[in-house]
Amino acid sequence: MKIQNANRWIAAGTLSALAVGSVSVMSTPAEAVSSKTWKKAAIVGAAATGYGLIKGKGKVATIGGVATVGSYYMYRKQNKKEAKRIAWYKSRYGSNWRAHYKSGS
Repeated sequence: MKIQNANRWIAAGTLSALAVGSVSVMSTPAEAVSSKTWKKAAIVGAAATGYGLIKGKGKVATIGGVATVGSYYMYRKQNKKEAKRIAWYKSRYGSNWRAHYKSGS
């Protein structure tokens, strides 16, 4: 009986960590979220998916999988956007582009 109770607490903690992480990512403006933030969110989602699959908890695995896919998609999208910005600064300022580049703005 105690083992089931502990598993419930672990599941509740995992879901609450996902909820807090997703709310914090969604509450910041889209321009301010870097690709590193989306990558971290994808890793947390993948960990929740793995936990759900190992423990046989379908809902946790499904929620984690959806969070992983969405976060990875946003990571790729933001990474491409940052690469375009860097390319623009390189073409405009040449070898001195780092002095003018401001990330996340």
